[in-house]
Amino acid sequence: MIPTTKIGETEVPRLILGHLPFVGESYQGKVKNAEYSRRFSKIGNIVTILTEALEQGITVVSAPTPDEGDRALQYLEAVREASRETGLELALIVCLRIPLLIDEKPIDDYRRWLTYYQVEKAYGEDDVLRRYLRDPILQAREGWESKFPEQLKHSKPYSNELARIEIDYRKIVGALATLSSMNVTFIELGSETDLLAIGGRLDLLDNMVELLRRCRYRCLLGSHHAGTTMPILERSKIAFDGYVTPVNKIGVMMFPTKEACEASIRKSGKPVIAIKPFAGGRIHPQQALEYVYRDLALPACMIGVGSEDELRQDLSAALNILRGQPK
Repeated sequence: MIPTTKIGETEVPRLILGHLPFVGESYQGKVKNAEYSRRFSKIGNIVTILTEALEQGITVVSAPTPDEGDRALQYLEAVREASRETGLELALIVCLRIPLLIDEKPIDDYRRWLTYYQVEKAYGEDDVLRRYLRDPILQAREGWESKFPEQLKHSKPYSNELARIEIDYRKIVGALATLSSMNVTFIELGSETDLLAIGGRLDLLDNMVELLRRCRYRCLLGSHHAGTTMPILERSKIAFDGYVTPVNKIGVMMFPTKEACEASIRKSGKPVIAIKPFAGGRIHPQQALEYVYRDLALPACMIGVGSEDELRQDLSAALNILRGQPK
């Protein structure tokens, strides 16, 4: 059985199951995504993995909000079915996108990344640009390698417009309404957190966290730029329970640099849940989890699996490392 730890006042298993493979995301490109989409178009294939995970002590899984589409709805039904079959209840860490608007229009993702780059190039302009362009998970986005340089030439980062940024609370209220019947352990605010922190709009982030608290949800903050964002959040007075951020030994999706992220993680006053520990299937589970649990001594880790065999391999590696470790 998987050992547990506390995130805030909540006890969770130290190994948490991610949901992205079940909705067709592999971080390895179109071919692998299509394979996952075919495999998990059958709800029974999802239920089988969730059931085995539950029986082995993985009692917490990540989840999308139901308004993310048909795949999200099917996955959430699989969660309910696995709970019925085992008689054990799965708790959810629900990933909630923060719908940001400027002048009533959704923010542009490329301008958002240009804004991050404008700040993070201070870590070495050429090195940071190279990391942005060559990151294998970013490269899995269609056209990333060509579109981002084009945006650098022809577009601009957000600057004064950030004073006018707003949250579309209608979408938030609608999303929260769909969660009322679910066993939600935490809501994780998405990586839009990075823009609000880097862009100096902690007031909006604080408002968002307070809204969730009023609705009796505990809150985690997601970040793909921990080296830049976490120091800002550590100085804030926002009442959240912990971080969710990429952590892996080859530095994939750890911005602006792996070293800056490691430094921020080690100095954090709040628990950190690692995501992308396998860097989208690019690191062997034993090596990946040794880095997370031993090298950085993190309390919990979220993994994605595409099959029962992968789940068993990952469980074996995790238990080999976690047995005997303190909570």
